[in-house]
Amino acid sequence: MAKQVEQYLPILDELEKPGIDSEGVEKVYAKWAEEYDKDMVTLSYTQPSVCAAELEKFLKNNKDALILEAACGTGLGGIELTKRGFHNLHAFDMCSKMLEKAKQKNIYKKVMCMRLGPEGLDIPDDTYDAVMMTGAVGNAHMDGSCLGEFIRIVKPGGYVVMDTIVKYLNGSEYGGKSWDELIDDFLMAGRWVTVTRRQVENAFNSLDGTQYAFQVK
Repeated sequence: MAKQVEQYLPILDELEKPGIDSEGVEKVYAKWAEEYDKDMVTLSYTQPSVCAAELEKFLKNNKDALILEAACGTGLGGIELTKRGFHNLHAFDMCSKMLEKAKQKNIYKKVMCMRLGPEGLDIPDDTYDAVMMTGAVGNAHMDGSCLGEFIRIVKPGGYVVMDTIVKYLNGSEYGGKSWDELIDDFLMAGRWVTVTRRQVENAFNSLDGTQYAFQVK
């Protein structure tokens, strides 16, 4: 695949400021919410489509599956799931301004404003048939603490589908372990099995990413 030309948007610099914390990230996204969908076209953000297509392969004709879109932003992942016939969708995001844009798309049955960190989610065990998360991993964004929560809230036999952008993996460590080390810990413990783990070229603004899918045990 030919390498795309990287596009420059000043707001991306704001997300990469040294020392930025989750509150700072939330403020950036609140400012970005109005232009976000348009900017994602400019930045050739393909991962919502890639993740939704991946999940469709596993859920097949189960269009009634209850799916949680984690860190949904303005709902781009939900749009892609809806295109594929999935309609039983929940979502959460930490930024109320982004979440308001997601609500306006009228694709989610439940929308929650919450931040996922070590404290966990106010969601019962074994609730969802699948969790999908795209474009959310990185410094002061989502880190490895989310992985155990996803396993907890997905039913046995259900799926966790997500992606990372290699450039933004810094800051995704948790408990002294890297993102992939934490993934492998859950594999070794028999909490999930790998279905997909592959590189994706030009996943976001010419940057390469990794596509993951796991089946919860």
